Amino acid sequence: MSFLLYVTAAVFLIFQTLYTIIPLVCSKVKRLNPELVEKSLAVLVPAYNEELTIKNCLDAMAGLNYNNYEIIIINDGSKDKTLSRLDELLQLEPDCRTPAHQLAYKPILGVYRSVYYPHILVIDKQNGGKADSLNAGIDYAISEIVITLDADSMLETDALKYVNQYFHNSDIIALGGTVKIVQGAEKRDGAIVEKFRGPGLIKSQIINYTHGFYVRKLTQSFFNSIVVISGAFGAFYKDVLVQVNGFRSTVGEDIDITLKIHEYLKANRLKKKLVYAPEAVCYTECPENLPNFYKQRIRWQKAFIDCILIYWSRLSSRFSVGVNLFFAIDGFMLGTFSAFMMLVYIVQMIFFARGNLIHAFIFMLITVVINALQIVISFVLCRKYGSSYRIQDYIRMFIFSQLELLTYRNLLLYINVVGTLKYFDNDEGWGFVERKGVAAISQNIASGSHSG
Repeated sequence: MSFLLYVTAAVFLIFQTLYTIIPLVCSKVKRLNPELVEKSLAVLVPAYNEELTIKNCLDAMAGLNYNNYEIIIINDGSKDKTLSRLDELLQLEPDCRTPAHQLAYKPILGVYRSVYYPHILVIDKQNGGKADSLNAGIDYAISEIVITLDADSMLETDALKYVNQYFHNSDIIALGGTVKIVQGAEKRDGAIVEKFRGPGLIKSQIINYTHGFYVRKLTQSFFNSIVVISGAFGAFYKDVLVQVNGFRSTVGEDIDITLKIHEYLKANRLKKKLVYAPEAVCYTECPENLPNFYKQRIRWQKAFIDCILIYWSRLSSRFSVGVNLFFAIDGFMLGTFSAFMMLVYIVQMIFFARGNLIHAFIFMLITVVINALQIVISFVLCRKYGSSYRIQDYIRMFIFSQLELLTYRNLLLYINVVGTLKYFDNDEGWGFVERKGVAAISQNIASGSHSG
């Protein structure tokens, strides 16, 4: 057991070194090129029981600085008043848009277009889950590039401009943007102001997202080994999604589609990239209480385990070395497997007086130092990419990040273990997490009016 722990610790240090050096050395801010031709974009918004949040999403998209795009909202058999709310906001009328019949999904009940905003289409369908809704949206989309967006996500004004600019690089086949916590942002005098505020759970998620995107995503992007393009904000060529047979109905459709595209590239020997676009930003509402946070993270862990079981046997033959390293080694070995080992090690020390306390203390100290260094790096990059936190906020964020090592970080360790075990409950639904539709959330982010 001790030997296994030492090997895991060595591998951990190697990956943490990469996560420390690569983002700082290899990150480069892209400036918008106003001369670029606008590619056609379709923003897909799957919605299930989003009566409270759908207005925020629409209001934010009303201020987008882009012309050549359409919005397709897919109402996936909502049991609340989502469709009525959409009709109230958009004034819907039947539309003659027909599908391409390239993907399978549950029957469509109706297709509607907004009288107020002709670029907005609404698809009403039988309930089939998020992946099923996305497949319907892809099949009805007529744009070259498809963007997936959660119904509680709100795009920043220039987000589509940055997506367009990245896709003008012929090597790029898919990308994920930066997702930020909307409870930590507000709009003042036409500018978005970010603040480190709210209960400890929200503060923990603000730090977690900042580190996860600016450190982990940037590093994985550098090695063309992004493990997951977040379902909250991802962009893909439509024809690629069709080639991989769309999204699989599973608890973790965003991890799955990312791996399917990696597998597709390897099989067809295509030198294309899946990248992280830090300049393209959207805001999302995070869970505000422990029960909803627990449900969300359990679902994420179940999604990861699902993909481990599906893809493990063919990782070495059908995926690049980089994907193998970050998915199997960094993700599974240093995430899930090490969580179980850590619990066993703690039990041994407490009940059987086994284990080397000095070595455990040294490893913990190294972990604390590395965590502190990476947090500082994530703040440097956060500022580099245009965040508006004050210096006081960064100081408070750093102090909180060290304190949460003994609180919320331990909760995540527990969730890794429980989520792995609960995977075998075989629940593959939406994994619905209650959203409050935070008051005036759209005024925080949206600006201007639709320019299309």
